[in-house]
Amino acid sequence: MCPGGKHDAVRLIEPQPKIPKEVAPELYEIKNLVLTTNPSIVKIGQSKDFPGFNVLMYHGDSYDHYADVVDPLRFSNAKNRPDLIMHFLLKKRHLAPSHTSTTYYPGEKDYLVVRTVPDIFVSGHIHKSAISSYNNILTISCSCWQSKTAYQEKFGHEPDPCKVPLLNLKTGKINMLDFN
Repeated sequence: MCPGGKHDAVRLIEPQPKIPKEVAPELYEIKNLVLTTNPSIVKIGQSKDFPGFNVLMYHGDSYDHYADVVDPLRFSNAKNRPDLIMHFLLKKRHLAPSHTSTTYYPGEKDYLVVRTVPDIFVSGHIHKSAISSYNNILTISCSCWQSKTAYQEKFGHEPDPCKVPLLNLKTGKINMLDFN
């Protein structure tokens, strides 16, 4: 689990550190939960006979910028197709390739560079479900649990709440569970 933009008790600038134990000690007690940074890349499903899947997780704070200023994304209504933004960023090999697209913490290493090509890229900032692929990379944009808020409306978001993508790692089949 990586922190979610402005939703968790971590700094707002990227990269975001994992949620501190002092803030949410209960999370650290969940045996099958691994807390990570935003962004992060994790390996899942690894076994003796299988190398596993590299999963890139990024909340997506830069998405509004690209949906608004990159003409092909803007003309494609990318705020309702966040997977198009994800494809754009995968092409750039960076999660915020323009200087002003997100607030970032400058350091020796740029943690927003996509160094490892992921098998799966999971995100969610726009609160809109989308599943597609780009160059054999499965892209999954997750929805949220709340309906449209005034804040989301201000940014042109049209959330589709209560949808959970369920990926079968053995078959690659994805089911979208709808709890609405």
